[in-house]
Amino acid sequence: MIRLSKYGVGLMLAGFLLNPSIDVSAQSNPLTEQALHTQAIVDLQLQAYNNQDIAAFAATYHDDVEIHRFPGGLQYQGKDELIKRYGKKFAELKCLHASSLVRMIEGRFLVDHELAQSCSKTAGEVDRSIKVIAAYEVEDGLIKRVTFMR
Repeated sequence: MIRLSKYGVGLMLAGFLLNPSIDVSAQSNPLTEQALHTQAIVDLQLQAYNNQDIAAFAATYHDDVEIHRFPGGLQYQGKDELIKRYGKKFAELKCLHASSLVRMIEGRFLVDHELAQSCSKTAGEVDRSIKVIAAYEVEDGLIKRVTFMR
């Protein structure tokens, strides 16, 4: 039996997502009802992020949401802290836009390779652009846990 540490699993996942020869966009099986719900809440979250709407953004998260960074572990927990951090970001930046480049969904789990862009000085003039892997876990119809890998 092969055993992977949490770092091995993350590296394997990152390698899979970054390998352009693997086509994950063509799914051979239709999404389950659970996967469709997972996709819907993450899409709502992404739309609220792009609209810089902190109320709609926070509404997609569990009260006891956990935000992790890989490696590094838990960064913060709770919707109040999420609102504090993202509310400041939404207020300070002139524009935000994130989009999914590649997406995988399995039940309550969704992994996106995302492109996030922002404007710090002038709306419409992107001055920061990053790619990040975001792994979402949905419970009870809300985002319970997110792990960012970069």
